[in-house]
Amino acid sequence: MNSFITLSPLARSAFALWALLLCLICIGSGMLSVVKKRFRLTLFALVLFVPSFVLWQIVFDYSLFFKTGTFSRLTQTAGSVSWINWLVCLVLLTAFSAILFWFNIKYDKTYITPGAIKLYLDKMPCGVCCWRENGRVLFSNICMNELCVAITKSALLNGNQFCDAVKDGIKSVDGKVWRFSSREITVDGETLYEMIASDITAEYSKTEALERDKTELSRLNSELREYYMSIDESVKRQEILQAKMNIHDEMNRLMLSTVAADSDDSQALDRIFSLWEQNALLLCMETDSNANVQQADALDSLAKALGIEIVRDEDLPDILNEKQKELFFFTAQEALINAVKHAQAKRLEISFERTDGSLVCRFSNDGKLPEGEVHFEGGLANIRLLAEKQNASVYTEIGEKFTLVLKYQPNG
Repeated sequence: MNSFITLSPLARSAFALWALLLCLICIGSGMLSVVKKRFRLTLFALVLFVPSFVLWQIVFDYSLFFKTGTFSRLTQTAGSVSWINWLVCLVLLTAFSAILFWFNIKYDKTYITPGAIKLYLDKMPCGVCCWRENGRVLFSNICMNELCVAITKSALLNGNQFCDAVKDGIKSVDGKVWRFSSREITVDGETLYEMIASDITAEYSKTEALERDKTELSRLNSELREYYMSIDESVKRQEILQAKMNIHDEMNRLMLSTVAADSDDSQALDRIFSLWEQNALLLCMETDSNANVQQADALDSLAKALGIEIVRDEDLPDILNEKQKELFFFTAQEALINAVKHAQAKRLEISFERTDGSLVCRFSNDGKLPEGEVHFEGGLANIRLLAEKQNASVYTEIGEKFTLVLKYQPNG
């Protein structure tokens, strides 16, 4: 069987190229293993590299010293070996090198490696960056690098400087809104800093839309409050107008009664003149909410005209403001009119009670008690609406007497 040294120069060159390619494959496999920190595979690659390099060196020495014939003992010994053995050796080395290289590639796809993490973070839609206390950047993905260039007009080389550039937390870059959040972390006893950049364009636009809707809603609420107040004022004026119309009708009736009355009957004339006086007082009362209708003398005049006595246990407390006093006299007037109209009362007692920081005003009459549930309609319904706007409440108490209660906070 022919020895390897008897082969033609072309065949020996083919073996040399084969061995050189094996050396390169082993070097590549070793480097991949080092990157993945699989040092056992690196050692295995070194084991395969050594015989491949030796075979290539033998062929190189033989070609270099072929004319002089001064070969080394290793070259002479290996050259005398059958070329079939060389072929088998190279085939085995090729098989093991291919297995090692395939395993490195498969390991990169099936296991978590630093390269896999880097690839994954580069594909993330958010920016990630990590640096030391001195500002040296340990890691940053493609998104964070692009954001740094867009904001600072320079590459991401110092984490501290970039953190100062985005300290506001919200930045608009190329039509998108980004939120930057950083935190301090500890890895293997070393203090590091991490920054995350999140795309909040959709959330930001929704927040702006919500703020606009909130402003519009506040405007609508303000308009509605003014509208409700105008409705209350319109209802009050309508009721006053209706009361005036009723008084005018009553005065027309009195005019007819006066004309038809017997001038010789003094009692009938006194009764008619008394009715004239009462209706004139009601007609001449001021209807403007800003006038003196809230004053006690106006309330007393109304009571005198209606023929009912008002009894107070004390004067109106000074802790009430003007709006609250106005509400009190509105309620007193309504209680007075309802006491005469529905209960034929002759006496209205007004009392005050302070409890738990609240002021309770009671309007009790000596008339007949109502039958069934009391419904707040007309003037009472308007007073309840006014009371709610002043953090007050209006309700009734039925015991030995019928009582209309107004309760509110002095500072409400």
